[in-house]
Amino acid sequence: MAEMLTIFDESGRPYGMKEREKVHKDGDWHETFHCWMFYKEGETIHLLLQQRADHKKDFPGLFDITAAGHIEAGEDVLMAGVREIEEEVGLTVVPGDLVHQGDFKEELKEGGLIDREICRIYLFLWTNDRTFTIGEEVQDIVSVPLDDLEGLKDTRQIVKVVSILSGEEKEVTRKNLVPHEKGYERYTFHAIREYVAKL
Repeated sequence: MAEMLTIFDESGRPYGMKEREKVHKDGDWHETFHCWMFYKEGETIHLLLQQRADHKKDFPGLFDITAAGHIEAGEDVLMAGVREIEEEVGLTVVPGDLVHQGDFKEELKEGGLIDREICRIYLFLWTNDRTFTIGEEVQDIVSVPLDDLEGLKDTRQIVKVVSILSGEEKEVTRKNLVPHEKGYERYTFHAIREYVAKL
């Protein structure tokens, strides 16, 4: 059965439902859940990125938000988030673990994909007693200092990331990241820094 999504107008008002494939083809606004996981080591904030599986239709093999996915029509945002986190990275969380840091409208284009998302952004403070078990959509979870990731301004720069699963070190450039809007990155990284400052 086709996955159905609620579609929204430019003002963010819902006005109907449509199959996910058609939503991306037609470029309709729809809701997604984004969970950025991180931890603090001394004064350094480390982000956790998932590496998308090579067989994924969109952005295969690229590094992205720790856990993210579509919110189905009629589905509660937090319950969708709990489901996505379990499916993608194998962590069992409850809604109270997730801290809402606002919403951001983002548009991504890739080939025939027109992905207009109303991103519901949540944060999760990860501790290493929580073990990741990746699903078929994900091939790795890596740690990267937030400062280093923010410093990636062009495709020639390299940042080192470390796999949480294997300990393997990898080199990442801008080309290896899902191409989010600059505004989205600024908004999210600022939200993470603000949250950490209050801990």
